[in-house]
Amino acid sequence: MLEPICLLGTGNSHAAEDEFRLAQIAASHPVVLLDTTAPAWARPYLVRHIAVDPADLAATVAAAGTYQAAHELRGALTYMPEHVETTARVAEILRTPTTPAEALARFGNLARLRTVLAQHSLPQPRWAEVFDAESAAAHAESLGYPVLLTQSGIGRTAAAQARNREEVGAAYELVDRPKAKTPFDRRGAILVEEALDGEQVSAETVVLDDEDIRIVSITRTLLGPPPARQPVRHCVFAHDALLQNPILRRIVTRAVQALGIELGVLSVRMRLTRKGPRIIDVSPHLADDLIPLIVKRATGIDLPRIAADLASGRTANLIATRQRAAAVQFHYSTTTGHVRRLTVHRHADRQPLLDRIVVTQELGNHVTSGPYATVHDRIGHFVVLGPDASSCRSTLDHTAQYIQAEVTPSPVKSVVALGVP
Repeated sequence: MLEPICLLGTGNSHAAEDEFRLAQIAASHPVVLLDTTAPAWARPYLVRHIAVDPADLAATVAAAGTYQAAHELRGALTYMPEHVETTARVAEILRTPTTPAEALARFGNLARLRTVLAQHSLPQPRWAEVFDAESAAAHAESLGYPVLLTQSGIGRTAAAQARNREEVGAAYELVDRPKAKTPFDRRGAILVEEALDGEQVSAETVVLDDEDIRIVSITRTLLGPPPARQPVRHCVFAHDALLQNPILRRIVTRAVQALGIELGVLSVRMRLTRKGPRIIDVSPHLADDLIPLIVKRATGIDLPRIAADLASGRTANLIATRQRAAAVQFHYSTTTGHVRRLTVHRHADRQPLLDRIVVTQELGNHVTSGPYATVHDRIGHFVVLGPDASSCRSTLDHTAQYIQAEVTPSPVKSVVALGVP
């Protein structure tokens, strides 16, 4: 039997999205979980749960070392951004493969990451880090409108667009609100940057070593309405033309090398502007938003298993076995308030290209309408398959109403003073 790997954190707040990643890892490696709790949905995939808070570096390293003394651990892995550096520290103690923790530490702050990219002349938006709304407004005037305000700390799940000085304060409040933050964010650390035109894409990348860097798939993302601009749809096509784009491939390779990534699966997010690709962010872990699932559905490439294989020193299989497209669409409420009814269309199971449909809210939950939402406000999602990206888009357009949510409106707060074109 294979030696287990230790997994730091399960992402239990997004079970519908995180279960796929954990299930794929557990299918190839026994998993020992290091986390404060083991949620019920995760337990079938675990061989052992060690109760420890991964946010406590010393305690987590000690717990892994104690277990290693009596049981062999083959590697350490996480798909949660807040545990990336700690996971590398654990791997170093276990003497298993990893990118150095010092390199991964810079990903916890977007300003620090952007500074490294700038030092290597990599293309990105113009930006400034701010700590209050007044500074944000001043830098926005300097950059020129529209601007985008985004979290600088770990997680970075919220952003807001502002078209003029009057909207900057509301955008700042939207990004800085507690619901948009994680416990690991530095309060007040926000980036204000020029809002780039062009399609948003991400390069799902496997780093075998610092010279062998492979883009295995391209994710094309449709963003929702401003100001929040939350992802509405992701699509992966096995034959995406960008896979052969030399400029994009060179930018991704240079970014990986500049940031010191030596091993692992990561996601490089970019905007395709008129002047070429511009890097928005880099995530040194498995992508969120069910992207690993649609990559596997479209190409057969199993990113969670690859990540586990690399962490344990095994040879990873990067060969595509499917030649099609897959897409996921997230459903948001059009009203801010409390969910009073949720229904799924009774004929949903008759749609042959619908891979899955999942409701992610419960009755009584409070949700925010799409233009001001975070990932926590999603009502549900659909995953569809097709021979190409166009067919996936058509299917998603057809199934968009398969989830219906009735929401009792709640009072509108001042933050929604932001204009929406």
